[in-house]
Amino acid sequence: MNKYFAKSSGETIVDHTKNLLYQWELIKSEYPSALTAKEWKLLKIACQYHDLGKMNLKFQNKLVNHHHMENGEIPHALLSISLLPIKQLKKEEGFSTEEIEALCYAIALHHDRNFDEITELQYSQEIDELKSAAATFPFGDIGLPDTTPRIQSERYYTLNYYPGPRDPWYKEYVLLRGMLNRIDYAASGCYEVESNPRIPVDNAVLETWKAHSPNAKWNELQQWTGAHQDKSIVVVGQTGLGKSEGALRWLGNSKGFFLLPLRSAINAIYQRFSEEYHLDREHLTLLHSDMMSFLLSNENSKQEININELDRMVNESRQLSKQLTIATLDQLFNFVYRYRGYESKLATLSYSKVVIDEIQMYSAELLAYILYGLKLVQFYGGKFQIMTATLAPFILDLMRDNGLEFSQPDNPFIDNELLWRHSVKIKHQQISADEVLKHYDSNKVLVVCNTISEAEKLYDELNNRTNNVHLIHSRFIRKDRAKLEQDICEFGKASSTGSGIWIGTQVVEASLDIDFDVLLTELSELNGLFQRMGRCYRKRKFDGDGYNVYVFDGGDTTPSGIGNNDKSVVDYGMYILAKKALMKVDGPLSEKQKLELINRAYTTANIQAASPDYLMRIKGIFTYLDSISNDRLTKAEITKRFRDIDSVNVIPEEVYEAHQTEIHAAAEILNNKVNFKDSNDRRKQRIVALTSLNQFTVSVPLWITGAANKNLVINEELNQCGFHILTKAFSYDGVRGLSNSYNANKDVGSDNFF
Repeated sequence: MNKYFAKSSGETIVDHTKNLLYQWELIKSEYPSALTAKEWKLLKIACQYHDLGKMNLKFQNKLVNHHHMENGEIPHALLSISLLPIKQLKKEEGFSTEEIEALCYAIALHHDRNFDEITELQYSQEIDELKSAAATFPFGDIGLPDTTPRIQSERYYTLNYYPGPRDPWYKEYVLLRGMLNRIDYAASGCYEVESNPRIPVDNAVLETWKAHSPNAKWNELQQWTGAHQDKSIVVVGQTGLGKSEGALRWLGNSKGFFLLPLRSAINAIYQRFSEEYHLDREHLTLLHSDMMSFLLSNENSKQEININELDRMVNESRQLSKQLTIATLDQLFNFVYRYRGYESKLATLSYSKVVIDEIQMYSAELLAYILYGLKLVQFYGGKFQIMTATLAPFILDLMRDNGLEFSQPDNPFIDNELLWRHSVKIKHQQISADEVLKHYDSNKVLVVCNTISEAEKLYDELNNRTNNVHLIHSRFIRKDRAKLEQDICEFGKASSTGSGIWIGTQVVEASLDIDFDVLLTELSELNGLFQRMGRCYRKRKFDGDGYNVYVFDGGDTTPSGIGNNDKSVVDYGMYILAKKALMKVDGPLSEKQKLELINRAYTTANIQAASPDYLMRIKGIFTYLDSISNDRLTKAEITKRFRDIDSVNVIPEEVYEAHQTEIHAAAEILNNKVNFKDSNDRRKQRIVALTSLNQFTVSVPLWITGAANKNLVINEELNQCGFHILTKAFSYDGVRGLSNSYNANKDVGSDNFF
């Protein structure tokens, strides 16, 4: 055979290998310190040998005949390692036995294949048959000496053995396999493993500032992060001090990942970095489950984008090839499960920096995943920054107990110009419409409830007694939710002179840049409370009489959504500690005092006494993740576990009836019942159709669908393309959102969106 093919497209093994070597050179030149000199050499060898097993006759016949699999064929990667010149690698190149083991397994397992049914005899026979192909293969074209395949010693590779953390060479294996996979995917996908020469992203910030003010400079927080670019750090800073810019200062010209808890927050910061600091899409990207729709709508607002270009952008984002990626936790930190193929993600993080924003907003379970993931990132060579407005001492203790190493400034960063923003009154009672109306007087009043049902109840009562009452929570369809977020942000601008009452839930705690005159809120716990307070007098000094924040702790009972059970919107013990900590608060509360309250209330000892299950859940997840480290779960299997999915997206029946024509048109496209001029147009219109349908959906708890989905309307057209209609048992309108008329006594749910 004159040519040995690697792909059905006609690409030869030689050409494909040369593409890998180009990608190897590219990543090595961009991030030379990502690996040691010996590791770079091992990786190059892996690139050269990884696909040589494809020269076998069965694989070549499969490509020529366009078959899925030839009878008796075994995975080519197993044959590739038979061509490795082990003696030369050991004696002439000086690699150790453990390094060669890591190399062999990295090549053999670089594709996720099942070897369980392959026998030693079959493996040996296939290697013997490979010898005739190897005798005519042009090894010199890829810089290799002629070689003859042979069974490798079990010192270096054992059939059906899968490496795990107990193997002394496992770290080397993860790095080699992970980097090989990234390089191989890039070569096969026709994109670059590192998409563009890296830039100092902090310079983009300072240049923008200086364009408006020539004397602009980094503030104290940002100077500190810049001085600690070579370390993992934890930074506590007051809202409005520019922590995001401080994170960019710390990132410098490194490869970076910015993790936030909400899709809306990710979209907002992506647009902010792009529009304010002119970080272009060649260096900046975002990564979440709806990013293709977002990128399409975002780019189309500026110019028409080619669908192939969009594909490239999305593929590069998913393969982590951009310098700065803004992502949700589940998109990046699912590697903690060590699923099949996770190595490419961890190998990337080994030479990257990870920013965790507002860590205190995550649940105990997600906090455990974060800390476990950061431990792995640091072990493999990466760095992290935790930046937050408040940080409980028990989190720092958990970090230290789990071996995380980090630097901290001597004191939190506080804006001396905004020391006093809030004057607080603790109300030992339930929140009520009467209390809200007491403080509404041609001003902007924000009311925050712990549950949607309580927010709806207050809205109904207030709407019957006054005008300008608005409601926002997570149970609006996406289209209406986006409009409500736009409206509240416009209303909540410091420059806005309007008056009215907005009632919301935890959705106002994050990502909304709003500034109200008065806040009335149910108590959840201290971190959440201070997040909510950040939506009142956000960047203003409070120097008047009386109060601008009223906190309702429930009195003799508890606020909505709080209970000593697993359905509580926050940990019950943390609520009790918060209620106790606030007992003596009455009047002005400085930023320093807020931090002191958290430092006194949320110590490890206090959490252990008030809520021992909280810390046990975190430690239990650490133990669990250790125990499954070699289970070889698939990525699909771990997705549900990581996200703890108990919700489903539905289209309310009223929405379906009101937009039936538009919904039907989109479903027709998704069900392939519409003809298009070419494949690119078809693919683009499918994305547009999917985006259109998603705008009519709302996320609801799984229990709402009912036993045997009895609360879902059968609609074959929508069901066929993966969408479901929720019956009018749960009524919907654009003002109140989704209501539970099916069972008025059953809570429609909290907005505990983490």
